[in-house]
Amino acid sequence: MNLQYLSDHTGHITGVFIPIEEWESIRKKLDLPDTSKQLHREELLEAFEEVKLIREGKLPKPSLTDFLNEL
Repeated sequence: MNLQYLSDHTGHITGVFIPIEEWESIRKKLDLPDTSKQLHREELLEAFEEVKLIREGKLPKPSLTDFLNEL
């Protein structure tokens, strides 16, 4: 397995990167649901609702800095 370890500025390991092909194999062996499509759908629906509320004046328009910080 080709793992890559992620660490913070002190060298403390904070995560592991698993190539997507290997993750899909693990997910199938463990019979885990593929939630990626559902998560993207939910995020898009939430974004559309936010835009609607901004257009209606019910939410403030985010600044470019705020927008980029969310990425």
